[in-house]
This record gives sequence, C-alpha cells and structure tokens, in this order.
Amino acid sequence: MGLFDKLFGKKKPAVSESSKAFTIDIREDGFVINGKRMDVPIHIMALSEVLGKPRRTGFKTSEEDKEIYAKMHPGEILVQRVNYTWDDLGLMCYTNNGSVVNCFGICLNPTDYNVDSNPKSMFGGTVLINGRPWLGVMMAGKDCDVFRNIIVGSYSLTAEYTDFDQDDSTRDESSFTGIEIQLNDGAEL
Repeated sequence: MGLFDKLFGKKKPAVSESSKAFTIDIREDGFVINGKRMDVPIHIMALSEVLGKPRRTGFKTSEEDKEIYAKMHPGEILVQRVNYTWDDLGLMCYTNNGSVVNCFGICLNPTDYNVDSNPKSMFGGTVLINGRPWLGVMMAGKDCDVFRNIIVGSYSLTAEYTDFDQDDSTRDESSFTGIEIQLNDGAEL
C-alpha cells in the first residue's frame, strides 16, 4: 500500500451499473441469473453465453500445491488453475482445469488484498437465497471466524467478512466481501 493509500484510504471500486439489473437467486437445485438456471460445476462457455466474455487470469501451480490439493480433494485433478472475471458485472469464477467452473463468486465489497483476478467493480444487483434476501439467510449459517457458511441443497455458500472482529449484531451487507457458490464437500453430481 502506498503513502497516498495510507493517508486517504484505498479508492473503493465502483458498483457496476450494468449489474444493477441482475438478480441472482441461489436455490437448492442451482442458481438463477436473470431467469437463466445455472449449476456449479458448469463449463465456462455456458456461463459466458449468459454473462458475456470474461477476462482470463491463469496461475502457475507448483507440484507441492498439486499434492496438497489432491489430499484435500481426493479424486479431483488440478491441471491448470484459471480464474475468469466479469469486471463490468462484479462477478468471477474459478476453475481447476481452465474450462469447468468449480466455484462462482459474487463480489459485494472490496477486499484488503489486491489480486489480479478480482473484478474492477462490485456487483450491484440483487442476491437472493431461495427467494429470500441473502443476508438474513447467511447470518443464520455457521460462523467460521473469518466467514459464514451455509448449505443450500448440494451447494456450500461462503461469505467472507470484511472485518473479522466485528460484532455479529452490527453486521450488514457491507460487512461481507462477497459470496462464493460451490459444491458441498461430499455432494454427488
């Protein structure tokens, strides 16, 4: 962080104007973006048909990291980690092989860490979980010190805190960096 950032704070990324018309409803049988049903995992081409062409960020993965991943996720093979980002929507996703999305992210507020694959703007649309506002549903989930987690059907939803020490009674939508959607460990396809 530079001196200017220390003195005046980082400039918060703008909320995406184009995403304000979007509604994402995370349901037990998939998630719906503006009426179009999606799943995780999903091929990047199918997601791109709905969201448009994403920016691509590839990562080099060491053999040691591949071994750790194999132990954490038996049966899955880590070939080529690639993140895709829709900067103008505040959305992103992760892949382990460059083409099949294993985690979909909705960026609600900036993070303190600067990662090239993060969107340049924040999602400004509506996020629902089973048709209800996401915040109340997530707050009923399990508190894991740095994030909240809730299971919705075969999905695990994770929302990371912006301030890990904040009291739960004061948390609101600005208290979370975003929501990630992925298959629940052990869930069958």
